[in-house]
Amino acid sequence: MSVVLMDDIVEKVRATCRRYQLLESKDKVIVAVSGGADSTAMLLALKELVPEYNLQLYVAHLNHMMRGDQAEADANWVRELSARLGVPFFRRDIDVPALIEERGLTVEQAGRVARYRFYEELAQELGANKVAVGQTRDDQAETVLLHLIRGAGLAGIAGIRPRRSAAHCWIIRPLLEVTRRETEAYSAFFGLTPRHDPYNIDPAYLRNRIRYQLLPWLRDEANPNIKEVLAQSAAIWQEEDDYLTQVTDQIYQQAVELTDAGVLVDCEQLRRLPLALKRRVLRQAFAQIAGDERNLDFEHTESLLTLAAAPVGKVLNLPRDVWAERTYKEIRLTIGKHVRESIPAFCYPLTVPGVTVVPELGLNVYTAIGQEPVTDSSDSIVAAGILDYHESGCKLYARNRRPGDWFYPQGVGGRKKLSDFFIDCKIPRHERDKVLLITSPKDIVWVAGLRVDDRFIVKAKTKETLFIQVKRPIRKGEEGDC
Repeated sequence: MSVVLMDDIVEKVRATCRRYQLLESKDKVIVAVSGGADSTAMLLALKELVPEYNLQLYVAHLNHMMRGDQAEADANWVRELSARLGVPFFRRDIDVPALIEERGLTVEQAGRVARYRFYEELAQELGANKVAVGQTRDDQAETVLLHLIRGAGLAGIAGIRPRRSAAHCWIIRPLLEVTRRETEAYSAFFGLTPRHDPYNIDPAYLRNRIRYQLLPWLRDEANPNIKEVLAQSAAIWQEEDDYLTQVTDQIYQQAVELTDAGVLVDCEQLRRLPLALKRRVLRQAFAQIAGDERNLDFEHTESLLTLAAAPVGKVLNLPRDVWAERTYKEIRLTIGKHVRESIPAFCYPLTVPGVTVVPELGLNVYTAIGQEPVTDSSDSIVAAGILDYHESGCKLYARNRRPGDWFYPQGVGGRKKLSDFFIDCKIPRHERDKVLLITSPKDIVWVAGLRVDDRFIVKAKTKETLFIQVKRPIRKGEEGDC
């Protein structure tokens, strides 16, 4: 390999770093080096860029504890290379087979979890802000095909991103425009014989069959530039996916709410969206409750779309112990055993004036005559009402519903069963025991937050008023930052 071609590879890495803003002056970069040709070439190329960016490099090597003496030889080879280049070397051994058994992961998944855990923890320890990993243009082409074969949306077929954020750093990929053939030649130019992992040629893995069987066939029979075409397509799809993600995020803020009861997706707002955005909103809601989108396939997403038009009470069991339930206005996603909260019957005499605690609902009911009650200003207000005190009297109760309840809702012009009123207000059946009622010994006076009984509203002839505020105490630690 000539010096000119060697310089071309460094220029490709430099151009990629500039195009995607992978490096900045004085970056502390952990270089993930397995000992293979790709990661070795990446270390050599970044070493060339050290003066230009004033970089501080560190080498990170993970032993997966799967190949015994071969893995130990890999680690020693990388250690010696790091010493020759004057780059600090850090090694960690992680029992990947134990991780596979413990978490039920594939070999590839467990290896990825172990590697990135190591890189991110080392970044935090060293104060490094970048981790460079050695995926090439060949890896990009393989990944696009892999996701297409397995089934993926736009984010999946967009392949490998040049950079992504992690817990304590950025993950960067400076070799995405360099081929595997070039990394092998670049390593050889320096007189190096990189290590070879037998897992990378094992046909038991789909990626290897794509690498050694499918891509050569496509190159010979369909398009001699297939890898380049797939990489270019991935770049286009990434830009389009980024735009759609931005649009989805804006919609998500309006259509989805995170509450103590779970993630709530507004069905009416969802209905108005194009199908592509509906799917994205629902997948993002699943990710918010589950942590990410893993295991949520096309059929699950379509089931969620169907749930949006399903009858109230319909429940869907999704992967990773996530449950989706159709309520009157939303799809509610929760995680864990699907058990609807049971609220027992309760009835407490209302202190007038004063405060009454309703522990079943986690509420405080404040009352005062002729003026607003004095309450804890930090508490969250749930409902407030004003009644005709002469009509209601002082003998009042705070309770939840009972069979046969009825009242005269203000504005309706007649008597109505409480159950029918709840239906009209689209209160889900399992939520109705949570609705607070203020009653006299015989009558419902106020359905808190919903409607006053017409017989107890304040009129022109009212001589004395009863003010009621229902508040939820803010638990310590829930207050917003000042």
